[in-house]
Amino acid sequence: MEEPAWWPSGIAQQSRDEAQKEGELRTSFGRVQLWDTTEVLDPSWWNSPPGNGVQWGEWPTDVEQIDLVSEDAYGLLVRIDGAFVARICPFFVGEDVSRMARFEPWNVSLESLPLLLPIGGWTAGEHDRVLIYPAFESTGSTMEHEQVISLVETMSGLHSALAPFETPNTERLWNERLKAMEDRLKPHTMWRAPHTAATVGLPRLNLDLHHLASTDKGLLWIALPRPLADHLVCQPERLPSLSGLMRLERQWAMHVELNADHREAILTTWGVHTPPSWSKGKALSTALGGAWVWRYNAVLEQLSTARCFGDKELEATSLAWLGEVSRLQARLGTLRMWKSGLWVAITGLVVAFFGHELETFSSLQSMVLAGASLAFGVITNRVYWAKDPPPY
Repeated sequence: MEEPAWWPSGIAQQSRDEAQKEGELRTSFGRVQLWDTTEVLDPSWWNSPPGNGVQWGEWPTDVEQIDLVSEDAYGLLVRIDGAFVARICPFFVGEDVSRMARFEPWNVSLESLPLLLPIGGWTAGEHDRVLIYPAFESTGSTMEHEQVISLVETMSGLHSALAPFETPNTERLWNERLKAMEDRLKPHTMWRAPHTAATVGLPRLNLDLHHLASTDKGLLWIALPRPLADHLVCQPERLPSLSGLMRLERQWAMHVELNADHREAILTTWGVHTPPSWSKGKALSTALGGAWVWRYNAVLEQLSTARCFGDKELEATSLAWLGEVSRLQARLGTLRMWKSGLWVAITGLVVAFFGHELETFSSLQSMVLAGASLAFGVITNRVYWAKDPPPY
């Protein structure tokens, strides 16, 4: 029997029946708990809600008909009496979605914005199992330039609304995230970045270009559970807005061959609709990580998903992109040579000072050396930033 789309066939080390019987799946990425969802298509299951965990918000009553709409990497989507759509999450991947919906300050900040949050659900053991939404038609982006740019604009608005709840730069955790994926995926690449203070963490919104809601209000983003591969490999840390933007860009790149103009348009649109500090100054500097390190993160995420679900085409595309990383890092290595000019300048100033104090140099010689060192430091520093690769 063919496995459903949410089953991680690329890494599973047990059959689905064995895993559901044990309540845990062993994979080459680690272990993950799951529950038996076979009864959710029976209306009687909904009319006798599960007794464990927390049932919150609206829950359909007197259910007569359950229709399976689709199955995807996030689980099952079912329609309930034409009045509700429910996301069934087979794996325990956290409670990102219900937390966003139930924590009033976050929920209120996103009101009237193009985001579909659940109005009820079932959460057990700090994991979302059922998420109930008002009825909607599921769709995805057409991947046309105008629509994608419009979605970038609305996504930026969502992130901006969450800016009051931002947390400071967690550079160490973000670099550990990259290391965790590199160790698991063995992509023959390595990247660590010193993120600027303007790069901040936000409450998790797991948005996906392939999962949108078509409503009478237009296209809405859907709050989705954390991806299974991400849960298995990485810690559940907050990520910056730039991370979500680059994830969207890489999804678009799977359908359209992007060039520098496409990437610049995305970053420009995002910068206009988010707090200026997120995109100004050195916030997007490639030497400090910027957009490129989050593209790298997004491609590693794609590779994780490809391995998880046995998607050979996505795996090949991801590995091809990662194969070009060494070229960019070589440019950054050349940049570091110019950056070393600062230390040469500092050394020259120190020598000039002590040479004068110890009367090794005359006053004129010390002043000439100090001036030359200072000028050398200024020039090399300007060259360093001038040669910083653009973020697109």
